[in-house]
Amino acid sequence: MALQDLTQEQRDLADFISEISERRYRAAWMQGIENEVWEAMHAPELGRGALRLTVEEAQKLYAMSARCRGWIVFDEVHEESFIPIEEWRGRQTV
Repeated sequence: MALQDLTQEQRDLADFISEISERRYRAAWMQGIENEVWEAMHAPELGRGALRLTVEEAQKLYAMSARCRGWIVFDEVHEESFIPIEEWRGRQTV
């Protein structure tokens, strides 16, 4: 599912991850940002990883992910793409 195929809720999540990428790397979608954001949102109070998310940002990401029941990843062919949360969690160690 390519960026233009995302639902509004999925697009909102992609846009928020992109905003975080811009803030950190000055790049709309830095390679691997979806993993960094996922890791950081699980421990914002620890400031784990290169990203520093506020508790509010982590809560917003959780809520957005829950609403669309998935996560956004970057695919070289389709760019920002949606995957179901079960598939995403299967890829994670956090």
